[in-house]
Amino acid sequence: MKNFNWTCAYCNQPTTITEPNFSNGYELVKTSRSEMRYVAVEHTAIACPNPDCKKLSLSISLRKYGSTSMRAKTILSKHETWQLLPHSLAKPQPDYIPEAIREDYQEACAILKLSPKASATLSRRCLQGMVRDFWNIPKGRRGNLGAELNFIKDEIDSDTFDSITVIRETGDIGAHMEKDVNFVVDVEPDEAELLIELIEMLFANWYIAKQKRIDRNKKVREQSAKKLAEKKQAKSASNQSGNDEPAT
Repeated sequence: MKNFNWTCAYCNQPTTITEPNFSNGYELVKTSRSEMRYVAVEHTAIACPNPDCKKLSLSISLRKYGSTSMRAKTILSKHETWQLLPHSLAKPQPDYIPEAIREDYQEACAILKLSPKASATLSRRCLQGMVRDFWNIPKGRRGNLGAELNFIKDEIDSDTFDSITVIRETGDIGAHMEKDVNFVVDVEPDEAELLIELIEMLFANWYIAKQKRIDRNKKVREQSAKKLAEKKQAKSASNQSGNDEPAT
C-alpha cells in the first residue's frame, strides 16, 4: 500500500498512515442467486498512530463483482458503505462551546447517511444556537433565524454570511413544517455534508479563534506582569546594594 495522509475522527490529529496501521480486504459472499448476483464485503480499518489515542476506525462496504472469481477481482462498483467505528464522524469540539450546540452538531453528523434532510435540519438548529450564543442576540430580537442573521450581517464577512444563508435555506425543511407539511426540499448527502463542514468552520472561526485570542492575551499580560515584577525586584536589589556600601 501507499502511505496516505489522514485525520483521526477521535482525536482530530492529522497524521500519515503506514502499513502497520492499515488493513483492507475482501470476502466473497456466495449468494449468486440474489438480485445482486456476485457481491463481496470489503473492510477498511485504520488504527490511529497517535500514542494518546490508538483508536480504531472501521468501515464495511458492499461491492459488486463481475464474476465468482476472487482472483479476477473485477470490481464493478461500491454499492454501499457503513461506518462502524466511530459511529459518527463528528470532530471533537472543545468544552467551551455550549453543550447543546455540540450535541446538535454531533447528531447531525450521526444521522448524515441515514437521513440527509434530518441532518440538514439539525445543522440549521446548531447554527441558530451558535448565532444566538456567540453574538449575544437580545431575547427581544430572537425568533426567525433570517431576522437573527440580519442582526449580525454587518459583523461578519459577506462570504461567511452567504454560506450561512445556505444553511438556513437548506435546513428550513423540518424547521417550519407546521406552515406546510407538503413542502419538502430534497437534500443530497453531499449537500448535508457541506453544511456540517460549514458548521465546523464556524466553530473554528468563532469559538476557537476567540478562545485563542483570550489565551494569547492572557499569556501576554502574564509575561508583562512577570517582566515588571523582575524589573522591580532588580531595582530593589540594586537600591539595597547601594545602601549597604560602607561610608568613606
